[in-house]
Amino acid sequence: MRGRRRVARAEVAAQARVLALIDEVAQRQATGVGMSPWDLPIVVACRRVIADTILQLPLVAMRNRRPLPSQPAVCARPDPFEPRWLSMWRVADNLTGWGHVWLRPTAWDASTGWPNAVRVYDAPAGAPQFDPTTGDLVGVSIDGTLYRPGPQGVIWLPYDVPRRGHPGQSPISRCWQAVTYLAALYEMAGSFWEAGFPSVALQVGARLNDDDTRKLKAQLLSSWARRHEPAVIDNGATLAAVGSNAVDSQLVESIQVANAEVARAFGVMPSLVNVAAGDSLTYSTTEGEMTKWLSIGLGPYLTRIEAAFTDLLPYGQSAVADTAVLTRADFLTRAQAYTVALAGAPWLLVDEVRDREGLEPIEVAMAQIAAATGAGTVPPPPAVSPSAGDAIVVKAGPL
Repeated sequence: MRGRRRVARAEVAAQARVLALIDEVAQRQATGVGMSPWDLPIVVACRRVIADTILQLPLVAMRNRRPLPSQPAVCARPDPFEPRWLSMWRVADNLTGWGHVWLRPTAWDASTGWPNAVRVYDAPAGAPQFDPTTGDLVGVSIDGTLYRPGPQGVIWLPYDVPRRGHPGQSPISRCWQAVTYLAALYEMAGSFWEAGFPSVALQVGARLNDDDTRKLKAQLLSSWARRHEPAVIDNGATLAAVGSNAVDSQLVESIQVANAEVARAFGVMPSLVNVAAGDSLTYSTTEGEMTKWLSIGLGPYLTRIEAAFTDLLPYGQSAVADTAVLTRADFLTRAQAYTVALAGAPWLLVDEVRDREGLEPIEVAMAQIAAATGAGTVPPPPAVSPSAGDAIVVKAGPL
C-alpha cells in the first residue's frame, strides 16, 4: 500500500512539473518574452566567427602601399589599458550586434598631433546627436561630455546606415522578421522537448466542467510525461493534432534552412559555422574557401574598421588589415612559388623570401651560426642571376 502511495505521489509530482513547464512556455509565447533572435545558436556562432577572425588580423599602417618602418601605437595596441585582441573583438562584436561603435582618442603624439591611443566605447555608451536638417553627425555624448566627430573628438564606426541621421544598425536588422521566425521555430522545438510530446487537443463530444477537463488532461499527461506510454482516454475522447503537421514533421529541416539564411545575412560561409549549405558547391582547399569569404563576407567588416582607423592616422597614411594569414598556402605550395620567383628573371630576393617566412636575413643567420659554432666568418651562399636563354649562372656574392 505504501509503495502504491509513493508511486501515486511521484506521478502527481511529475504531472505538476509537466504542467508547470507547459504553462511557462505558454506564458512566454503569450507575453512575447521568449527566445530572442540574439540567443539563437546560429546568430551567436556568426558573430563569434567574425569577431574571432578580425582580432587575429594585424592592423598595419601603410604609405604608398608599403608598411611604415615604425608602426604607430594606435594600430599596434589601440587601448593601452586592455589587450589588443579585446579591443578589436569588442569593435567587431558591436558592429554585428548594435551596428555601431565609438572610438574616442585618449592620447596624442606630441610630434605629429595625431592620436596614438583610443578607448573603445560600446554603442549604448554614446548618445549621438545629428543635425535635424542635414542629418550629419554633430557630436556624441559620452559620460556626460559632448565630443565632436574627428580624430580630436570621437570616431563613429557604423556597419549599416539605412538613412542620414541614423547611428547604424546590425547586419540582420533588414531581415529581423525572418530571424524572429527562426526564434519561433526554436520555441516550437523547445515546447516539444519540455512537454515531452507535440501539441495535441482532446476532442470530446460533450460539454465538460472544469473538473472533468482537469482529469482528462492529467490522464493524458500521466501517460505521456517523458515515459512514452500509450494513452488511454475515456469519455469518448479523441486526439487531434494542433497546428500544421508539415511544420511539425519538418521542424529540423526548417531550422537548417533558416540557419543558412541567417549566415547569409551576416556574410558568413555556412561551412564556417557548421551549417549545411544545401547545394553542391565544394571547396578544394581551405585557402579557396577563406579567399571567397574574405572577398564577399569578411571584407565589408574590415573595410569599415580600416576606414575608421585611417581617420586616426596622419594624411597620406592608411590602416590596412593584414589578411595574409587567412589565405596562406601550405608550405609545399609556398616553396614552389618561391622557386619560380627566384629562378630565371627573379623578382624576389632571398632575404625577402626569408622575411615572408619570418626568418632573419641570410647574413644575420650566418653570423649567428658562426657565433654559435665558433667557426669565424661564414661566407654568404651563392646567389643566382639570369643570363641569356634563361640559363642559370651561379656567382658568389650578393645579387
